[in-house]
Amino acid sequence: MGQVLQIRVIAVTWNDDLVEEEWPRISRLAFSVPVKLENHGVLEMVRALAEGLKFMDWPARQKEALAPGIEKAAKIRSDLEKALADWEPARANELSDRLEDALDELERAFVN
Repeated sequence: MGQVLQIRVIAVTWNDDLVEEEWPRISRLAFSVPVKLENHGVLEMVRALAEGLKFMDWPARQKEALAPGIEKAAKIRSDLEKALADWEPARANELSDRLEDALDELERAFVN
């Protein structure tokens, strides 16, 4: 890394609108959680879902249906962030695919 030029390995949601298109029900639930988010991307949605699971008064049936999937997504998110911090872009890419698959499963498991 140079003195002026900095190299970063990051994961970003290039279009926040796609989050709501891909996962409409869980994104609506996530973004109703009162946490300060800079963006409405994939990683932010997973963070909000994890916070909501801990602190929101969601219906018991909904929590029961979603808890395993939210916990899985939160773990993958954590692993993804670690891979990025450790400069492991190939691992981070693999984890991003796994995270999207976990969110697909979570969207299918959604109950009111």
